[in-house]
Amino acid sequence: MDTTQDLLRKRFAEACTERDAIAAKAAPLRQQRDEIHARAAAVAAKADAIDVTLMEIEGPLFALHNEIASISLALGGKTGTDAA
Repeated sequence: MDTTQDLLRKRFAEACTERDAIAAKAAPLRQQRDEIHARAAAVAAKADAIDVTLMEIEGPLFALHNEIASISLALGGKTGTDAA
């Protein structure tokens, strides 16, 4: 007759075998997912670099848009050739 300790050891071994089987089944998908995440991170890094350049180029736009709006208000909205 098995003791409680023996039954626990047996279940421990069974659980470890089940765990290992699940891990083996999941391993290829995990690898595929990790490769996709790595490629996505590389693309995101390229986009981040472009974002920095865009912010540098477009930095003056806020003040320029405010100036354009102020001029438009001063002209009563008649900013084009329709002012005549």
